[in-house]
Amino acid sequence: MKTYMKLVFSSEGAKPSEVIRRLEDLGWKPVIGEHDFVLESGPGEGVGESFRRMLDKLQEALRGTDVRFTVYSTH
Repeated sequence: MKTYMKLVFSSEGAKPSEVIRRLEDLGWKPVIGEHDFVLESGPGEGVGESFRRMLDKLQEALRGTDVRFTVYSTH
């Protein structure tokens, strides 16, 4: 399964390089194209409770950066 993320930065927030570092620390990979990042997980991962935990970790990592994000997953 792949989970994609789009980001919206604020000029008043954290530097993009800092945001990228935080996301890479969580296993997200920067991509060029329609999405900004992708997180690949194995079969069965990213579903249900583990998906909720991933979203909680993502929100915590971006707290205080003034970055908005959207995510969606595909199988």
